[in-house]
Amino acid sequence: MLTAEPISLALPDPWPSRVRGGTPFVELSELPISVEGAEPGDVLALRASNYDPVGFGFYDPESGKIWSMPAGPEETLDEKFWHRRVHHALELRGRLGLTGEESAYRLINGEGDGLPGFLVDVYSRHVVVYSLSAALDRHAPALSKVIAAELHPHSVISKIRPAGEQVTGRIPFRIEHGEEPPANVVVREGGVAYEVHLTGGLNTGLFVDMRTVRQSLRPWFRGRHVLNTFCYTGSFSVVAALEEAKSVTSVDFSAGVLDWAKTNFELNQLKLNDKRFKFVRDDVFEYIRVSRRHEKTFDVVILDPPAMTTVPGKRWFLKSDYGRLIAHALKIVSPGGLIVVATTCTASRPEKLETQIREAARETGRRLRLVESIGLPADFPTQMIYPQARHLKCFLLLAD
Repeated sequence: MLTAEPISLALPDPWPSRVRGGTPFVELSELPISVEGAEPGDVLALRASNYDPVGFGFYDPESGKIWSMPAGPEETLDEKFWHRRVHHALELRGRLGLTGEESAYRLINGEGDGLPGFLVDVYSRHVVVYSLSAALDRHAPALSKVIAAELHPHSVISKIRPAGEQVTGRIPFRIEHGEEPPANVVVREGGVAYEVHLTGGLNTGLFVDMRTVRQSLRPWFRGRHVLNTFCYTGSFSVVAALEEAKSVTSVDFSAGVLDWAKTNFELNQLKLNDKRFKFVRDDVFEYIRVSRRHEKTFDVVILDPPAMTTVPGKRWFLKSDYGRLIAHALKIVSPGGLIVVATTCTASRPEKLETQIREAARETGRRLRLVESIGLPADFPTQMIYPQARHLKCFLLLAD
């Protein structure tokens, strides 16, 4: 909430129209003047060159941005402003049927919900508020207060989400409402239970943006041999097992996430001693190489790798290595089988991924038929003016 009168800033063209159209930030480097007297996180009243109101901004010199929000001429950035944004966002999720007691969903998706620089995820009766910079974190308590009033959750915690694609280790958090959430929280999606950890690292154990992908894959799993590479906590593997796949093999280099995947199996009454289920701690490239040597194939192969990993001897970079991974994986896909190629890397453009897929198909002599292209689910709205925010690209391909 405001503690002082916002600093007025006239934006040069074409920034007023961009802000009104939903662009989430103004680049400080593109402004002909500096913002005099502003501190990180200060609120700016954004105006056009004729001084017509455009909206509000949060000054963030460390990121080189002014996070910008279009607003009506009579609006002020007060508690009612936050309430309107949160209420409209919650209304959309309610219309989508996502607001159940044990649901997991994205409540605020930055500029898609009129609050650029903020992400808010709900896990059962617990809420995590992410600020994309320290400057924005100044306003996390105001946003959290409104969320607590709208949702009446058991807890609200806030975190600063560091810049960059790969963040490891624990992320500090602040309790904004209620008590500290439990170490382990169970949520449900489409009748499937998953354990999430809200107070540890950046990722909680369940990527809610992949919800539509998990749903779309259900019919492809039935009666098939499934390989889930970079399986993380095994959400795809659990769905495949529940859909009565003939076999489900989950591969990851981390023993910790494989144990977490086993926990998710047990939460869904799937027995770990069932011979259909295998959990393999291995480098994915090495596992595929050994499978090829033994002429082992799979009916469904899932590729959803991280943007990068710097494990000694196991280095992986999505930009340079994904095409090579797709080509290797195609060599163990059964004739007529399905390969799932996905990425949530914001730097990876859809056309680049399609090029990598075509080159891998040409290299391996496989003919690929696209049966479904999947983007973000409806609780991840984005502005049409800013396609960079559509980070999920996923292709379901039949390999003939």
